[in-house]
Amino acid sequence: MPRRVLVLAALLSAGSARAAAPSGSFTVEYDGYAHGLIALKLQAALTLTPTGYSGRLTYRTAGFVGFMVHNESDSRVQGRFVGEAAKPLLFEGTGSLRGVHRETRINFDTDPPQVLALAPPVETERSPVPQAQTAHSIDTLSAITALVRQVAQTNTCDGRALTFDGRRLTQMTAHTTGKEMLAASARGTFAGLTLRCDFDGDQLAGFVKGEDPASLRRTHHGTAWLAQLAPGAPPLPVQVVFTNKVLGEVTLYLTRHSVTPGPVAETAPAPGSRLQ
Repeated sequence: MPRRVLVLAALLSAGSARAAAPSGSFTVEYDGYAHGLIALKLQAALTLTPTGYSGRLTYRTAGFVGFMVHNESDSRVQGRFVGEAAKPLLFEGTGSLRGVHRETRINFDTDPPQVLALAPPVETERSPVPQAQTAHSIDTLSAITALVRQVAQTNTCDGRALTFDGRRLTQMTAHTTGKEMLAASARGTFAGLTLRCDFDGDQLAGFVKGEDPASLRRTHHGTAWLAQLAPGAPPLPVQVVFTNKVLGEVTLYLTRHSVTPGPVAETAPAPGSRLQ
C-alpha cells in the first residue's frame, strides 16, 4: 500500500551540520504507475511548526486498477517534536479495501501506543501484534515528517524507525545515496537535482494468516528522490519507487504541489478529540 511506501521515512537520526527547523504548510500530489499504466493517485499534506506538526495522506486506486478494485484511504496525525524526534499524539485512518470499510484510531501519547479503534478486528486477517513490541513506535505519517525535517536540516536521510499502523509492525532503515539528477518525464512535473534516499522495510509482526512467513519477512526495498520546490521550503519527495505485493514495482511521480513556508499557528488535539 502507498501508506507503507511513504513509510520510507523513518529517518530520525541527525547529521553533523544542522540548519534551522522548517515551518509552513506543504501539499504534494502524485500519480502512481505500474507496468506502464496509472494505478493510483495520492496526496500528502504536511504542516510544520517549530514544536509540532500535522499530516494527512489520502490515496485511491485509479485507471484500470481502479476499475477492477476500488481501494481508498484517508489518514491523519498530529504530533510534537521532542528534541529531533517526531512523537505522534493521535493517529486516525479510514478507508475501504476490497469493498470492506476500515477504521484505525491509535493514541500514541502513551508508550506503548494504545489502539482505540480497529475495524475490521485484526484477528480476522492477521496475527495480532503484541503490545509490548510496539514500544517506541510511530505512525507512518510521523515518519514522513521526520524525513522532511531531517533532510531540511542536515541534507541527509540516514536513520531507523519502528512503525506501527494498528495491524503491522515494521522496522524501516534509510540510507543517503547522494545527489542525483532526475530526468524529465511526461508523467511528472519535476526534473533536476535531487537527494536520493534508499530505504528498506522489514515486517516484524502482524503477518497475514495463511501466507508463507518467509515471503512476508522478506526485506522490501525502495527509493525516494527529494528536492526543494520553492525557496524556504524543505525538500519534499518528487519521485518514489517501491514494490507492491499485487502491482509489482510502482513509481510515484509528482504532478502538483503547493508550498507555503513560514510561521504556522501551533495546534494540538485535545485528549479524546478527533482530528479535523
